[in-house]
Formats: sequence, C-alpha cells, structure tokens
Amino acid sequence: MLLLGSACAERALVVGQPRAALASEDVIVYFIDRPRCDFETLAHIRVTGGYLSLQSMVDKMRRQAAEVGASGVYVLETQQSSMKDFRGSAKAIRCLTG
Repeated sequence: MLLLGSACAERALVVGQPRAALASEDVIVYFIDRPRCDFETLAHIRVTGGYLSLQSMVDKMRRQAAEVGASGVYVLETQQSSMKDFRGSAKAIRCLTG
C-alpha cells in the first residue's frame, strides 16, 4: 500500500492501479450527485482538518486525486467542526464509460 500525505495528516490510500498524474484542474468534482459513469476507485482520500473553507478542502482532494491519475473525485462526506476546520472523505475515481 502507498500512502500519500502532508503535515495535516491527509492521505490517499491507493487501492487501484494509479495512472499518470494529471493537473488538478482537470479532475472533475462530484460533490452532491453520484458520477454518471461506471468507474473504478483508484484511491480513498481522507482530509482530516485544518482547512479554512470547504473550497480549500475540496481543492486538496482534487490535488490528491490528480496525483494518482484520477479523472474525478467523488466527495462522500464533509464536516465543519469549527469556523476554521473542515474535514471530509472522497474517492479518487476514473470513469470507465462515457
């Protein structure tokens, strides 16, 4: 298993075959709706806090998904534990069909 992380203890647990890294802006965020494609999960992402906004937390998820070559990040959970502390979990995914 490969763990990717940073100072705030975020990590992506790679569970699939990683692909070539992408630019984070190329990663599609699926926030409320389930992706409309069949997909494989490349990694599970957990962001444990220290983000001042929901957007900054989602941006971190996108960067982690991009590192494993995922075409999307499927946000599963978000939580705001204080005014300046967002955390959440997601799947780094790659669509298999259109």
